[in-house]
Amino acid sequence: MAKAKVNYANLQNEVKGQNVSEIKGASIDGYVLQNNDRIFFNALRSYMSNSFDTAFVSFNYYNSLDSTDATTYYYLAQIKGRYNYLKETLKDARKSVALSPQNKWMKSFYAGILAFNEEYDAAANLFLEIGRNNAGDRGNSYLAASRLLQKAGKTDASIAILDTLLSYHSPNDEDILQEKQAVYLKSGKMEEALSVTRQLVAAYPLSPEYLVQVVEIYELNNEPLKSADAVKILEKQFPKNEDVTSYIFGYHLKKRNVNAVAEKLKDYLETAEVSQEKDLSILNQIGAYMSGNRDDTSVLTYLSELTEKIVKDKPDNLSAKRLLASLNLYGGKEQEGVTMFRALIWEHPQNYVLWTPLLEHYMYAAKFDTALGVLNQMEKAFPDSIDIPFNKMLIAEWQKSHKTALKYGFTGLDLAQKQKSKEKEVLFYNSIAQYYHELGQNKESDSVYDALLVKDPENVMALNNYAYFLSERGERLDFALNLSKKTLEMDFNNSNNLDTYGWILYKMRRYEEAKFYLDKAVAVAGDKVSAVILEHLADTEFRLGNEANALKIWQAIDDAGQGSPLLKRKIKERNIYE
Repeated sequence: MAKAKVNYANLQNEVKGQNVSEIKGASIDGYVLQNNDRIFFNALRSYMSNSFDTAFVSFNYYNSLDSTDATTYYYLAQIKGRYNYLKETLKDARKSVALSPQNKWMKSFYAGILAFNEEYDAAANLFLEIGRNNAGDRGNSYLAASRLLQKAGKTDASIAILDTLLSYHSPNDEDILQEKQAVYLKSGKMEEALSVTRQLVAAYPLSPEYLVQVVEIYELNNEPLKSADAVKILEKQFPKNEDVTSYIFGYHLKKRNVNAVAEKLKDYLETAEVSQEKDLSILNQIGAYMSGNRDDTSVLTYLSELTEKIVKDKPDNLSAKRLLASLNLYGGKEQEGVTMFRALIWEHPQNYVLWTPLLEHYMYAAKFDTALGVLNQMEKAFPDSIDIPFNKMLIAEWQKSHKTALKYGFTGLDLAQKQKSKEKEVLFYNSIAQYYHELGQNKESDSVYDALLVKDPENVMALNNYAYFLSERGERLDFALNLSKKTLEMDFNNSNNLDTYGWILYKMRRYEEAKFYLDKAVAVAGDKVSAVILEHLADTEFRLGNEANALKIWQAIDDAGQGSPLLKRKIKERNIYE
């Protein structure tokens, strides 16, 4: 603390020295400096060059000379926000808006901080003001206000804003209607949600998803007769759409309408064969049914028998053969499924989709050597497939062979960059950084995360993992907290993000603040809360002097057979170890 005070005093003296009388009246780009302008411009220059300590001292000094300047409070709030001092940030942001009530940038920043502090009403009102006074910002500002009011549980107010926004657009604006639909569904207002969805159906008759949503709303509202009528309309309007046919098949499967299931299965396979559908979407419907009815193995037997009949009637239907092989593979006839897929691959070695079910089966069954054999065969036929190094990387990761995983990660990254696949490129960057971390090569891991965040600054996985790894090492905690804060700005109701933010605050010895976010992490996770989050909370309780609470949580974690290697020692010695 004493060292920090000395450093602040030294910076303050340096800043004051820049405001001596002999340099007043100088000019910058033709502008003649007035009063204490040089202090302000130097503060701004420091801020823009990321010299935040100097900028903070400079703006504070300027503020002592002129306490009515809104911009100074705005930048002080920005700096304090970077270091995640929420109360102080709110205080300065509020002052900046009070002094410059028409400045939309200051209002927007203040609104964002209020929202982060869960003051949703106040934040929504500020966004509404911005939208009313700035036509170009109306859309984004009104949407932000509507979503904040929804978070506050004010459905009617949220909808009213969307209706106002709709008055500036076409009455059938798809994006705004989708927002309304989502608000109604989340609040359980099914009739209103249905009304908006029917409006979407009428406005966009070539989009089957809205009719599907009508069916789903009737199902959620327990109106089976109406959902059945909606399915008939869907079937009539989109008779040759394989996704629709697949959905209707799944609908009848859930209802156990045997005759309809058989009819839709046949229709689907004919449609899929004509369109050469890459992914058999009907498998998703079957999987969804089985996940909710795990003991109903008779369904797979029945579907296999139906598909087998279709294969006999239509021996050239490759889609039917693929489906039958898959049903055998996942329905207890593993060897038959494997044999069928290998025969299909022999006949059609360049058909990529025939290889993937076999590969996925071996990986899911943890038969990694066999899976690698399939991947090596695939590599010869499909040398440019990004999925091949990706799956080899996953297998190496699961086998805890991080050096090998790293090798395949770089191979995949090279392919992704050559093929300009940003999604896969980002995926490999994240994996490579993770493997470097696992290997203890922190400098390399940090470097990869830095490069990734230049390419994709809002990548939540990278932000959260990078921040957490830094916290575990106790390094660059201010920077780590800022990374973690970005994840909360994008997704506040994520227990992992909340845990990381709270744990960094713990590492910074800001225990009261840490407990606030760790409590939230536990609440958001509910029954699925991890031992890691609970142990972080217990450690924080201990630091705050709540020893009984800490011991209770530690003991519960230990009783569940979980926790860190230091947990038993914490319990035995009633002390904290990290």
